This record gives sequence, structure tokens and C-alpha cells, in this order.
Amino acid sequence: MGEAVEGIYRSVLGYDVQQVKSLVGEALAGGVDPIQIMEEGLTRAIVQIGDRFGREEIFLVELMLAAKCCQEGLDLVKAALAANRVRVPEPKGVLVIGTVKGDIHNIGKDIVRTLLETAGFAVHDIGVDQAPESFVQRAREVDARIVASSALLTTTCPFQKEIETKLREAGLRQRVRTIIGGAATSAAWAREVGCDFYAPTATEGVKVIRSYFEGGGQ
Repeated sequence: MGEAVEGIYRSVLGYDVQQVKSLVGEALAGGVDPIQIMEEGLTRAIVQIGDRFGREEIFLVELMLAAKCCQEGLDLVKAALAANRVRVPEPKGVLVIGTVKGDIHNIGKDIVRTLLETAGFAVHDIGVDQAPESFVQRAREVDARIVASSALLTTTCPFQKEIETKLREAGLRQRVRTIIGGAATSAAWAREVGCDFYAPTATEGVKVIRSYFEGGGQ
């Protein structure tokens, strides 16, 4: 791996936004492959940061700083690709994520979205307080392969079960996998809901989703 790309990687791990922007700019100007910068510098770093967060070795603020570093670097890379008319790589997977109706908590959902986006996935975040129909509609629109829903209140959990029903009614359940998470959920609830995956934490959710797509679940 080139020294320039390694420097970008280390700068993300050091949470230095300005240095990341500077090094990415220098690398691009020096003719380093933008895809290499993206995959071996930025993405590699954010995956490691996500693992550290999952092991509780770093705090949420550090996770978000690293994500900002990656996003700033990715913006420069994408601009360079567009300017040179280089085709941007296809996303590693397409998914829809949101917090169910009646619930406005978003931290866990936002962590999942940020880590997956900066790792090369297309994440369509429909936000908080979303009805089951909204998940289904967006999944159909973007041809998603995973629908992820979060519920932090016991009163809102039933909407996760309704998402399953709506996906079946729409004829999408055969090709769309579902994952649930949130403080009010559990493995037992996941079995009752009938979803494909359950994640007790945001970082575990990222691992499950990445594993599914990287295993060929397109």
C-alpha cells in the first residue's frame, strides 16, 4: 500500500479532519488512484473505528469524528471521480433504515447509517416516527435488499412485526431481508416478529448487515 494512502488511513484513526482533507487532496493531485484512496485509506479506517466502538474502546464522539473525517475525504474522492468521468463503484449493498412509528430515537440508527455509508453501502434513511408502509414503499423504490427498523419503546415494537406483514402483502418479503434492533427489542421478540436478523447494538447491526452483503446477499 502506498505511503500516501497509509497516511490517510492513520489520519482517520487520529480523528484529524483537516489532515485527512489535506492528504486526500495531495494524493489525488499526485495521481494516486481515487478508488485506492477510498477503499484502502478511508473505508479500511472507518471499519476499524467501528470495530473499536463495538468493543467499547472509544466513545461515540470519537466515532462521529472519524465518520466526519471519512465523509470529508469521500467528498473529495467523488468529486475527482466525477471530474475525470470515472465510474463510481456500485454500492456494496442497498438497504432502508428507520425508526418505527411513535418513536423518535435516532442515535443507534444514525450510527448504523454512518458506518455503512462510509464503508461503501447505499443506505436510505427514512428517519424517525415512520409507519410500516414507509419502509415498504422506500424498499420498493430503491430495490433494497435489507430493511432495518429500530424501536426503543415497548409501545412501538409492534410496528416491527407489522413491517413483516406489509412486506409480504407487497410481495417483497421473498427478496428483502429484515433486521430489527433497539433497546426495546430482544432475541425472543425477533423470533416472534419473524425477522431474519436481530442486533442488540448498533455496531452488531453493522456487522450483521456487512456479513450478509459480503456473503453474496445481493
